[in-house]
Amino acid sequence: MDEGNYISANLDEGYSPEAIANMDNALEEFAISLTEIRPEDANIAVFRGLKLTLKGRPRRLAELGNVESPDDPMKIELMIYNKEQIEEVLEFIKKNGFPAKNEPGSQFIHIRVPKPSRMQLEELGDEVIRRTNSACTRLMKIKTNTGLRIRAAMEKEYIDQRISGVALKKIDNALERITKEMKIIGVMKRKAILGSFFKTIERDDADIIKVINKRIKLEKDKIAKEQELRIQAEALKNQEQNKEKIETLNTENVSSQIVDDNNIRTSN
Repeated sequence: MDEGNYISANLDEGYSPEAIANMDNALEEFAISLTEIRPEDANIAVFRGLKLTLKGRPRRLAELGNVESPDDPMKIELMIYNKEQIEEVLEFIKKNGFPAKNEPGSQFIHIRVPKPSRMQLEELGDEVIRRTNSACTRLMKIKTNTGLRIRAAMEKEYIDQRISGVALKKIDNALERITKEMKIIGVMKRKAILGSFFKTIERDDADIIKVINKRIKLEKDKIAKEQELRIQAEALKNQEQNKEKIETLNTENVSSQIVDDNNIRTSN
């Protein structure tokens, strides 16, 4: 039996495709989870957690009213459930450094949220690192669990060593690729959050930054090339249109001259 055909026919062993699909799902879920981390939410989280003592009992602001920011994350609307608590809550919010106001007769307290501090942004960056490491650990668990299943399949002779090797190689390649992609997404998120405060703190941050910069350059070059081609196409189109106009005008002039010549000969 030809070995190449044998391996090719048995590549659908089922273990590696399932593991790779699970890794891809983990990557997608990780990327989605990072969208929940927004710099503008840092102070809102602090605001929700503020505790006010009412009648000897500590209460979070989120327990006393409905906290929303419908139009602007830097502007909070707090609808107090109990109108009798409005003045006390309003003064408490102001004392904690949040500019706030309440219109007479309204249950709403309008609060302006200050921009997050560097420390708050760094805490968000640390949360991104934690989620990145957790997601990478999840990939390793997928690999380990699948490896155990492959070993069990070999022991029961469902697959042989050659097919096991092919499957494990595919899983290793996927693990390397998807782990790298997770770290790239994590670093890009940290850069977006921290801005000028960003610094490389993880072991492979510097290498990841190089990959990101290379991707950015390639994307810029691609956009510039597409723009250049578009300009060239538009210029060529304009040339063709101008050529058609000139040809039409020349045709009209020739036709007009012929008519004039005919008229002259007729009159003579």
